[in-house]
Amino acid sequence: MFFSKKTPEEKMSKMVSRRDWIGLSQYVYGDKETKLALAKALAGSNDNSCIDILLRLADVDDDDVKVATCETLRKVGTDHVTADLQQILLKTPQDKVALREELSNTIQELHKKK
Repeated sequence: MFFSKKTPEEKMSKMVSRRDWIGLSQYVYGDKETKLALAKALAGSNDNSCIDILLRLADVDDDDVKVATCETLRKVGTDHVTADLQQILLKTPQDKVALREELSNTIQELHKKK
């Protein structure tokens, strides 16, 4: 019998279902595609433990990763992460209008989740 090699996305989804937060946190140090896949995989979590990983992703120097992380945080986050997101927003340059708007919208949506 042959075993197919799992894609990183499949591995991450399985780790999310097993709640392997330590294993998943290692993907934060991967390349851009790995970080995007991680943000997407964490959207399937219903556990607040994934929030720490998402906040680390939200603080990386890549706008696409930040946007993907915001999308996931709107699904799984709570109003408890808004202070962290506000700090990230404050560090975001004024000329990055779209990213600042994404962060602001995420903060507003999470404020509504109480």
